[in-house]
Amino acid sequence: MPTYINTGYARNKKLTVTKGSYSQTYDLCAAFEANGNSYPAITDNEFALLPEEAWKIRLDDFCQYVYSLEPGLENDIPNLKDGSAEYDTVLCPIKIAGGSDE
Repeated sequence: MPTYINTGYARNKKLTVTKGSYSQTYDLCAAFEANGNSYPAITDNEFALLPEEAWKIRLDDFCQYVYSLEPGLENDIPNLKDGSAEYDTVLCPIKIAGGSDE
């Protein structure tokens, strides 16, 4: 059975694009196609259990997918991956060797 590996980083799975009064939210767990790859919809738990390399590949292709749906976005935001993972010691507390769990 797969296990979680706590790196201290929380993965964000939603991307909201806002331009003026227009707003669209995209979900990295939804099914999509990009760069010749097809990605099935996955659950939150499957998303959390994706190995690091599989997550990075899915994220790269997801960014290309969103760029293909939002003309001009690549010029406005050249790196959609910014903010895709955040160091979060509250949601992802890391135990320090010899330290307490608190």
